[in-house]
Amino acid sequence: MPSDLKAEILSDVRELAALDAVSGFEECMIAEMMRRLSPLSDSCQVDAWGNVHATLEGHGDGYHLLLAAHADEIGLLVKSIEADGFLRFDVLAGAQPALLPGRLVRLNGTVTGVIGVKAGHLQTAEERSRLPRPDALYIDVGARSAAEVAALGIQVGDPVAFYSPLVQLGHPDVWAGKAVDDRLGCAVLLALLRRLRSVEHRTRITVAITTQEEVGARGAAIAARVASPDCAVAIDTVPVGDTPDVSFERELPIAIGRGPVLLVANSTGPLGNIAHPAMRRLLERAAGKAGVPFQRAIILASGAFTDAAAIQRAERGIPSGGISLPRRYSHSPVCTFDLNDAAAAVLWLEALVGLLDEKPSLAFLQS
Repeated sequence: MPSDLKAEILSDVRELAALDAVSGFEECMIAEMMRRLSPLSDSCQVDAWGNVHATLEGHGDGYHLLLAAHADEIGLLVKSIEADGFLRFDVLAGAQPALLPGRLVRLNGTVTGVIGVKAGHLQTAEERSRLPRPDALYIDVGARSAAEVAALGIQVGDPVAFYSPLVQLGHPDVWAGKAVDDRLGCAVLLALLRRLRSVEHRTRITVAITTQEEVGARGAAIAARVASPDCAVAIDTVPVGDTPDVSFERELPIAIGRGPVLLVANSTGPLGNIAHPAMRRLLERAAGKAGVPFQRAIILASGAFTDAAAIQRAERGIPSGGISLPRRYSHSPVCTFDLNDAAAAVLWLEALVGLLDEKPSLAFLQS
């Protein structure tokens, strides 16, 4: 993949992932995406639910394409403040309880704390062999009283994000950190608009940066109604099966570095999504046109969903599909990805816009 495109994506995702935007508390991310998207679009606004809508007008009578990526990340919420200054919390949006003890966290985007863990010297054999429940854990911000906590500006209901800056692993294109889900998708859409800004196209393109995806694709449901597009693609991240603890063929045949994923079917629950046949056909054609590798996948595990689930149900039904970016260690502070997959997604989406300019059929049945 082009080195300049990879460098551009890396710069964006590193800066965006450094922001804290736990579900329902996305203000800083939304403000930052407004700042970045405004000069790349013909109009840019925020709807009542907090979703950013950045639109590039087409030239002519082309389709209206909605591209969505979500702003929020997994995290915690402060539940109570004890007299001695320790904080109790609840888990929000899929953070894994097993990964909590001993983690650095940041409250309100400013105050650093640590999730306390009982000293190993003091643990019983039973305690060492089992994971503590989240309700038995606490956050230590260095305060010695509830009054000191209040002086730090912390109160019940405040968001808590993991503190885990993006770092390069042994391979130059492989990086890990918190909030990769879905700041990587946001970075892909920024790179796409930069490429399309100076190109004349018939397709009207709206990029939606959505809120509260991790708690039920809530923002996307509103964004789709506001935008009222002809078709849509959700750009998100997706778990992989290329690590020693997963059976690749039997459980999840997706790997980082082998290209972005055409998500054919995602979950069988209320937030499930099976890609619209017209969008499947178009995405496959676009990948061929762009000459990029891609992986086809289904993930029917309970609880797995993307914004496409909410978008497809809006209006009278919106033909929707999904492009997902492979990442290891899902819903952890160390999500790991390959920049080549993200760069390929940009080229794939660019080719999709070119195909939509031809006004292909979006009908359910292929003529």
